[in-house]
Amino acid sequence: MTVPIGRRGFIAGVGCASIAAALSGAAWAEQQENLRSVKSLKAGKAKLDPIALQLSGPAGATESLESQRGKPFLLHVWATWCGPCKQELPKLDAFMASLETDCPIIPVAVASATPEKVAAFLDAAGLKHVPAWTMDRAPYKAWLKTSDVAIPVTYLIDGSGRLRASAEGGVNWSAPDAAQQLHDILSEL
Repeated sequence: MTVPIGRRGFIAGVGCASIAAALSGAAWAEQQENLRSVKSLKAGKAKLDPIALQLSGPAGATESLESQRGKPFLLHVWATWCGPCKQELPKLDAFMASLETDCPIIPVAVASATPEKVAAFLDAAGLKHVPAWTMDRAPYKAWLKTSDVAIPVTYLIDGSGRLRASAEGGVNWSAPDAAQQLHDILSEL
């Protein structure tokens, strides 16, 4: 059975849809404004102990962040269950693809199950340039010397493995000058 919609009902429905669209558009714009620029990772004074976290990958692969000593890099921490991470990851994937083999970014999932499940998540999302590295939450919190961690978060790590800057929340990887911003902050270390 269909119920006819009168002129007032139609106009009210269109008005509600317009309001909903405007509100969601405003929310999206606000979210885009909250993205940090890559240059917000400008190096400050060295903090914390040198990073020595162990990463796990699919098929039993392992990596120690100690192996990165000698060159600065960004550690990007995310999670499969994190809404803002899911929105940021495609931009990070495209950014990493544009840098090709010279990419100094190490994305790592925390509290996101096994590396195989993270790999399946990345594959389902069509993300080809974000590796399926994971790390345990306890050593990560111990390195930060805190029990409260933000996700997503990006850390600037210097060549001696020390934390020099951090950016909590999403980073604007799709900014036209993001690659230059990254080059500039790394060249200052």
